[in-house]
Amino acid sequence: MKTYNLDLRHASSKRRLNATPGNRLEPLKNRLADDSAAIDWAQAELLDFARRARGDDYQYVEGAVTELLPFGTLIDGKDYRRLGRWVCNADGLVWRDSMAAMEE
Repeated sequence: MKTYNLDLRHASSKRRLNATPGNRLEPLKNRLADDSAAIDWAQAELLDFARRARGDDYQYVEGAVTELLPFGTLIDGKDYRRLGRWVCNADGLVWRDSMAAMEE
């Protein structure tokens, strides 16, 4: 089993994501068998959040998925591995692989 982290953020648009104060929820963690299960779990969590949230600051919702590595394990000096992120906006729901995941 691996440990995965999901960071959910929201804003009125992608351009406003980093400029919107208080838009980051407490990270969610889950132990799952593999990356595929983590991506599916993250999608379900993001859609659940997007369904409940209303208003202008929820037009763009993003969920970044990372694998938390075991203690003492580092990849390129980091104790996590980015998988990618789910993005939910007016165009629909899209999975975007991280560059590191695409190189593996």
